[in-house]
Amino acid sequence: MKRILSVLTIVALGLAITAPAQAAKGGKKGKKGSADILATYDKNGNSKIDGEEVDALKKDFAAGQPELKALDTNKDGALSDEEIAGAGAGKRGKKKKNK
Repeated sequence: MKRILSVLTIVALGLAITAPAQAAKGGKKGKKGSADILATYDKNGNSKIDGEEVDALKKDFAAGQPELKALDTNKDGALSDEEIAGAGAGKRGKKKKNK
């Protein structure tokens, strides 16, 4: 009986330790990263959100698209030009220097 209780205790502790990690993984599912947002809104493929793309992004942000809330880094409820420019920062490559 003690052996079964010990095994169940070990299993319960193992689940308790791994549950928060699994919840964090599941919590991120469905959220878009900067590269995904860039791919969605960068219609002309220049790796920047500009012109009419900015208007579409701001319209969707104002409509309450949850995946766009992460762009509002200063949490003021609006998207600044810097925050929108940062949406593509993850996808842009570094420019190579000419030697």
